[in-house]
Amino acid sequence: MTNPVLEEQDKRIKEKLRNIDNKIMVMSGKGGVGKSTVAINLAIGLSLENYYVGLLDVDLHGPNVPMMLGMEKGELQQRPDGTVGPVYYSPNLKFMSIEPLLPKKDSAVIW
Repeated sequence: MTNPVLEEQDKRIKEKLRNIDNKIMVMSGKGGVGKSTVAINLAIGLSLENYYVGLLDVDLHGPNVPMMLGMEKGELQQRPDGTVGPVYYSPNLKFMSIEPLLPKKDSAVIW
């Protein structure tokens, strides 16, 4: 049995990703090795070269990107369709993280 809401979400994600020419993923099976640091430095470096960069922090255990960018108080953009948009760090760099959605920094994340 399929879930129409999830199917619609998947469709919208695929459509949006189709518009992004290049995607870079920084990952490791081990924590504390500098994944966020590398991702942030890549994002800032590319944005300084006039590339438009979107940084997605998918670390559910410790979403550090907002803190590392000095944007812990950054507010997500509420869109007219009810979805949430990214926080702008600079004109060429925006990011999305679960951190602004948590009531407290140390809140447990349960899916």
